Parts: sequence; C-alpha cells; structure tokens
Amino acid sequence: MTYQVISTLPLLGVERYCCLDGGWSTIAHAAHMSGNYSILIRNASTALQCLLKRHSRMRTRLRVDSNQYFLDNLQYNSEQLSSDLFFSAIEISNESWQEIVERRCNQDPYSNNGTVIFPMFHFMLLYYSQQSDDQLFHLVLFQNHCVSDGISGFILINEFLTLATTSNSLEISEPLNTEILPLLG
Repeated sequence: MTYQVISTLPLLGVERYCCLDGGWSTIAHAAHMSGNYSILIRNASTALQCLLKRHSRMRTRLRVDSNQYFLDNLQYNSEQLSSDLFFSAIEISNESWQEIVERRCNQDPYSNNGTVIFPMFHFMLLYYSQQSDDQLFHLVLFQNHCVSDGISGFILINEFLTLATTSNSLEISEPLNTEILPLLG
C-alpha cells in the first residue's frame, strides 16, 4: 500500500543505533487486568483512531535507503491506517501470555526485503476463552525502540484504556497533530 509521507526525519544517535544493520529492539509494555475485556475489543478502533491523530509517532514508519535510516511521518487517513494494523485480540490457549509476548518481541519487524518497519506500534489484547467478571487478561503494547522509550508506552496504554472505556468515546473529536518531534537522547 502507498502512504502519503508528510515529513521525513533522518535517524541519528540512539534512534539509528536501535535499527542499525537490520537490527531492531521491540519494547513490550503490559497492563494486567480482570473483568470484561469485550469493551476493549468493541471500542479499540475508535480509541486507536484518536491515538493516531494525537500522536504523530504512531503514524511513522522506518525506511532504510542506501544504508541511511529515515523516519517517515505518514498523513493521517483512517482508511489507509486501519485499526487492524495497530490492534489484535488473541485468545490464549496452550502457551502463556509471556511466551506470546517474547515471541512477538523476537519477531523480525522488517518487511520489503529489510527496508521498512511499519507499523511501529501495536496493541495486543491477550485473553482466555472463559469469560467471567474476575477473568485475568492482558493488554500489551509493542513498540519499536527507535521511535519510543521505555516509559512512554505506559502513557499510551493509559490513553488507550481511557478512550476505550469512556462511554462517550464515539463523540470525541481529536484534532490532528502533524508535528513530529525527534527523540531526545
């Protein structure tokens, strides 16, 4: 799929180091909860579209061109940036949630012959098949370390949970943020 790029930043310093020579670092942040997880599945798309508008780094892709590393800020388009790219719900069966997270963190995120990483952020809801009011489930945010640090993931999880569980989330009109700020570090 072709995306409209509205700005491009060259990756330097720590950002570049995190993906140098085809390497990557995937950070996982987890929220462990109990109760009815279906509200998160039902409202995930609306919450994610708000987050995509609010946080321009969530609309970025890593692009490698002639051993140069770039962060492309993509134009917000709800059809092209489908919520399915940024959210999945997985029923836990034979393996533990920790094994699923470890496998995802170790999965090579590159596509297009090692030249693109997109999406840079992904929420995964891990739940057990038996639904009950005290059933434990896990919301995990995977993010590439070249666009995020080890702390901001908890902020994104909190924002996602707030938006997904707010009764008037369908009425939220989120302004579009087009400015992308470089990482400090």
